[in-house]
Amino acid sequence: MKSLVGIILLSFMSLSIAGIEQAPPPFQVKNGRAIFVDYTNAVYDLTYDKSKKRAWANVTIHFIAENSGFPIFDSLNEPTEVMLDGVPATHGYTPVPGEVSFVRYIAKEVVPGFHTMTIRLPITEMVKYKRKGVSSAFLIKDLSDRMFLERYVVANYEYDQVQMTFNVNIIGTNRIHNVFANGKVTELAKNRIKIVYPKYFTASSLFFHLVPITKFWRLRFKYRSISGAKIPVTIYSISRWVNRRYSKKTVRVLRELENDYGPWPHPQVLVYANSLKGGMEYAGATATSYGALDHELQHSYFAKGIHPANGNSGWMDEGIASWRDKGHFTHSKPDYFSWNLANHNIYTRKTDSNSYVKGRSFFAYIDHKIKELGKPGFQHFLRGYFEKRKFTTVTTNDLKSDLEEYTGLDLTEDFNQYIFGGGLKNSRSPAVEPLENPYHPSYTDEELESII
Repeated sequence: MKSLVGIILLSFMSLSIAGIEQAPPPFQVKNGRAIFVDYTNAVYDLTYDKSKKRAWANVTIHFIAENSGFPIFDSLNEPTEVMLDGVPATHGYTPVPGEVSFVRYIAKEVVPGFHTMTIRLPITEMVKYKRKGVSSAFLIKDLSDRMFLERYVVANYEYDQVQMTFNVNIIGTNRIHNVFANGKVTELAKNRIKIVYPKYFTASSLFFHLVPITKFWRLRFKYRSISGAKIPVTIYSISRWVNRRYSKKTVRVLRELENDYGPWPHPQVLVYANSLKGGMEYAGATATSYGALDHELQHSYFAKGIHPANGNSGWMDEGIASWRDKGHFTHSKPDYFSWNLANHNIYTRKTDSNSYVKGRSFFAYIDHKIKELGKPGFQHFLRGYFEKRKFTTVTTNDLKSDLEEYTGLDLTEDFNQYIFGGGLKNSRSPAVEPLENPYHPSYTDEELESII
C-alpha cells in the first residue's frame, strides 16, 4: 500500500512541476539551504478597511517541494505571521547569490512532497482611501526588480504557473466597489468579490484594480474572434469618448493579431485607458495610453500568452513587439556588434532595458536569414512558435531550439554574439544606458498611484 501511494505521489509531482526545472538552483542560507518550490494553488484573502485606512492579506499557498530545504517565497512587505503545514514558523530574508535580488524563505526544513504555507502581511503599495471609497491596484514594472505580484502580496519567481484565487472584502464603508480583473469575477455580496485567475498565470500575468463603482465609465461589447468565439471586451476610463476611441483601435488591432498569430488566446480583453504615457501588459489585459495600445495587446501573445521563465527571457517579448512596431523590417546584420541580453545572473527577475532596440534588430536579422532560405520569414515562424508554446514558460534556449528546428540552421554563434554578449569582454556591464522606450517608460510610484 505504501509503495502504491508513493507511485501516485511521484506521478502527480511529475505533472505538477512542469516549469520547476526552470527554477534557479538552491543556495545556502543561515542554518540551511533555500529551495525554490512549485506552487500548485494560491488563495489570497484580501481585506480593505476604509474606516481604519489599512489593508491586509491572508495568503494560503499549497506547494510541492522537489527536494529538502527551506521553501522560498517572496513579498516586498514583511509578513506578520508565517505558518508551515499548520505550525507557526519563522522566516528569513536574504539576497540571492550575486545580490541581484532578495527573497524570503521559511526557516524550517521541508521534505520532498506536498506542503502548505500560510502567510499574513499588510498591503501598503498602490492603495488610496478617499471619501468615495477604496482604490487599489496591483500594477507591475518589468524593468525593475521585485515589481511583479510580490510587490503587493506573496508570489514566486516567474517560472511558476499557478491558479490564484482572490477573495476581496471591503469593510468600513457603505460605498459600493467593484473590480477590474483578467480572471473570472463573481460578486458574492455587497463589497465581497471573488476572482479566479487561470492556471497558466505567473507572478507577472495578473491584473487587479479595485475601485468605487462610480469611479470610471465602462464600455462593454463582444468581439467575434476568427475562432467563432464571442470574446467579452471591457474598456474603462474617465471618459465615454475615450472608451469609444479605444474600442475602435482595439478591434482593429485584435483583427491584425489574430490574422498574424491565430485566435485571441485569453478568455477576455480588458483595457484600462489611462493618462500615463506608454503602458504595461497583462494576460488579456493592459493599462495603457492610446499610442501604446497595439504594442501592449501584442504582448498578450508574446509575454503573457507565452511567458518568460526568468529575467534572461523577457528580452524576447520586447524584441518581438518592438519588431512589429517597426513594421517587421529586415536587416542583413544586426545594427550592433554584440550585447548581453540573456546572460545575466540566473536569479535576475527583470527584463534588460536594451531589449527593445537590440531585440528588434536581432529579429530583423533572423527574418533575413529565414527569407534567404526561401521560407516566409520570422513572422511566419512566430505563428507556429506561439501555437507550440502557448500558455507555457519559455527560456531563450527554447526560442533558439525552435528557430533551429524551423530553419535547419545552427544559430549558436549568432545567439552567443548578439544575445549572450560573447563578442564583448565587458558585455555584462554596458557603459551606455539605453534610451527610455516610449511604450514602457519608467513610471514613478507617484505616477502609478495617480491613475488608480
